[in-house]
Amino acid sequence: MRARLFMAAVLLAASLVGLTVATAAPAAAVGCWGDYCSGQDPESTGCSADAYTLAADESYGTGAYVELRWSPTCKTEWARVPRNNWPGGDSLGVIQSTGYSQGYSNQNAYYVWSKMIYSPKLCVYAWWRDYSSPGTLWDYAQTSCV
Repeated sequence: MRARLFMAAVLLAASLVGLTVATAAPAAAVGCWGDYCSGQDPESTGCSADAYTLAADESYGTGAYVELRWSPTCKTEWARVPRNNWPGGDSLGVIQSTGYSQGYSNQNAYYVWSKMIYSPKLCVYAWWRDYSSPGTLWDYAQTSCV
């Protein structure tokens, strides 16, 4: 009798564990994978959902900064600057150690960001340039190559 009760308890516990595993939330879906993410917008693809800042650099003139963002899910990097540091004549982007680069993608009320580069192994750096007038560099920032 004890053996049957023990066996019933084990089976019940195993089935509850199975239900817990079966109902676990799936990983966040993204709209690209691998090198197909290069040149895509990190916000619209969902790659920004798990992103964090790998490196940042503050400019020398205004205190503005640029961030190098990384998505572990998409294995991509992109540049991001605060929207209040974006007067409109600026440029930003990311450059891979091979020379491959991507520039401006989009903005919202808080940030301006570049398109992504798929780069799980090669280093990438982010840059931002502020031009006070066409052709006149006013301020800049550039992260280390990570």
